[in-house]
Amino acid sequence: MNFINKVGETITQSVDFIVDKSRQAAYLNRLKMIIDGEQETLDCAYIALGKQYAAVLEGKEANEDENKALLETITNSKLRIKKARARYEYTLKHGVPKDGVRPEEINETEKSADDKEDQDITIAYADPAAEDAAIDAAIDECIKEDAQENGGD
Repeated sequence: MNFINKVGETITQSVDFIVDKSRQAAYLNRLKMIIDGEQETLDCAYIALGKQYAAVLEGKEANEDENKALLETITNSKLRIKKARARYEYTLKHGVPKDGVRPEEINETEKSADDKEDQDITIAYADPAAEDAAIDAAIDECIKEDAQENGGD
């Protein structure tokens, strides 16, 4: 009887492992789709901004409202891509984040060492008191990274 229980436990563990790996693969595919979609949005915004710039060079009047909207779209897309990439890397290392845990609810000082690996991270900035400053810092960092990649300052 003990042998049958051991075989049953082994089969159950194997099935659970396969289910977890399938869930992780589906989750990673969704994150890839999000990243690809945001990259497409970013590309379209850059193209539209370039068209606006070309129109200004041709002597047409600039549409400031549209330029601001495009710049906001670019900034938001960069931040979403950064968040999705952070979650993708986390998922590769630790598996699919647990349900019901929002990154805004994570308090680093209250977590035990075992809980740290099980938490959901959408962004690396999980301190609720620093939400606005962290998002602004992430946006600034994205802009600086782009400037460096494109040969800027």
